[in-house]
Order: sequence, then C-alpha cells, then structure tokens
Amino acid sequence: MADNGPVRGTMVIRPYAYALWEHMQTAVDARIKAAGAENVYLPLLIPQSYLEKEAEHVEGFSPELAVVTHAGGKDLTEPAVIRPTSETVFGELMANGYSHTAICR
Repeated sequence: MADNGPVRGTMVIRPYAYALWEHMQTAVDARIKAAGAENVYLPLLIPQSYLEKEAEHVEGFSPELAVVTHAGGKDLTEPAVIRPTSETVFGELMANGYSHTAICR
C-alpha cells in the first residue's frame, strides 16, 4: 500500500491506498459536519519556539523533527520545524485571543 520515499521518514502512497484514504476522509468529514464542527487547515511549518513551549510541559519531550534553517538563500531568524501535530498551533492561536469558532472559519 505504501513504499519508502526518497527521504528518510517519508513514504509514497500507492493509488489503491490513496483511494482508501479518500473514502475514510469523506466518511470522517461527514461525521465532523454532522456534529456541527468545521474543518481547518494549519501551516505545515511552525516556529521552533512553539515546540520548545511544549517541551516545558512534557517530561522527556524530544521529538525527531525536520528543521528548516534557511530559505531563499538566507538564514531564517528562527528555525522552522515540520509540524508533527496541530496542538502547538491551536494553543498559540487560542493564547492570542482566537476563539475556537474563529479558528475554524
């Protein structure tokens, strides 16, 4: 259903497996909407400091992450990491005054 991708930790999902994913996504989407909730997309990259905040709350927190340190030929002022979960982004949005309703629209 899937093969290892060209970069460690990535994979190539074959067409049959992707079709299964689409069917699961459609079913879950219907349940989300039936419950009165809405979908939201969040950025793939987040500032590294977001995860450092998580490390303060979780003992032994040491995720293996892909880190982006430069883009466009320039060093970034803060490294960005590929977001492993959405919690860190939701936490930051809510801490800055966004309500759940505002985030999901």
